[in-house]
Amino acid sequence: MESTFKKIAVFIKPTEMLVEPLETLIRILEECGADVLLCERSAASLKGRSHRLGHTRAELGKCCDLAVVLGGDGTMLGVARDLAEYDLPIIGVNAGRLGFITDIVIEEMERLLPPILCGQYQRDVRHLLTADVVRKGEVIRRGLAVNDIGITHGRVGGMVEFIINVNGRRMSSQSADGIICSTPTGSTAYALAAGGPILDPSLEGVCLVPVAPHTLSSRPIVLPMNVSIDIELTDARDAVVYFDMQEFCDARPGDILSIRPAAYRLTILHPEEYDYFDMLRRKLKWNFMPTSVKKQTKQPTN
Repeated sequence: MESTFKKIAVFIKPTEMLVEPLETLIRILEECGADVLLCERSAASLKGRSHRLGHTRAELGKCCDLAVVLGGDGTMLGVARDLAEYDLPIIGVNAGRLGFITDIVIEEMERLLPPILCGQYQRDVRHLLTADVVRKGEVIRRGLAVNDIGITHGRVGGMVEFIINVNGRRMSSQSADGIICSTPTGSTAYALAAGGPILDPSLEGVCLVPVAPHTLSSRPIVLPMNVSIDIELTDARDAVVYFDMQEFCDARPGDILSIRPAAYRLTILHPEEYDYFDMLRRKLKWNFMPTSVKKQTKQPTN
């Protein structure tokens, strides 16, 4: 099979050595006729076994037409943020735990990757979020997120208090451990653990999910993707703004977290057989069906 992608960037999970799966992945890609370029971490993991050079993410984004991530969802999130401006489609090979967006398991690479490289795939386009942290009218931090952007308490603990404005109109004032603004992609991550709904990835919406709110009536709400959301931090002993729970910025009372839809999109390539609901059944154990057990009545003995 001849790959329709000529230059493929390979990224690896930064906290684990995955030498053998990485070598297998490179072989599969090259057998399909692709020129394989490695990120710095991938090249370092093959030190002594290969003379391949490592490249920065920016270098790979500029010269490649496909990225393959060998890692977990966390690795995928970091790569997706860094490559967002280059509009590279990404294939995720799961070497982590859950694998909501890295849906190909290592054992299936040989079977599933060649058809994708030859154009037999499902194209899955996901929305991203961007946000500014504004302090006294000045932007002190700007970030991008695939899953979610939010505010949480820091190491000191305690609640944070905030006001939420949507399109310039006040929606609510809340006290909670934090607030999550999630994309449909992130609705199966932290937002789900905090009691938020699952949003189908094709939906153009975001979900605001309070974390351990102090008011029983405080509930998640789903909003259109194109709204502007401003969250003003009014009181906190210690607070942090996060992007995908991977990038962080200290926040103070008076700071405003201004969230908007990003101009970029994340494009994930899935095998043709990929089924979103099948993935949910497997990852969330929705396929568990208790077996009916007939009670056996003990026959009395004379």
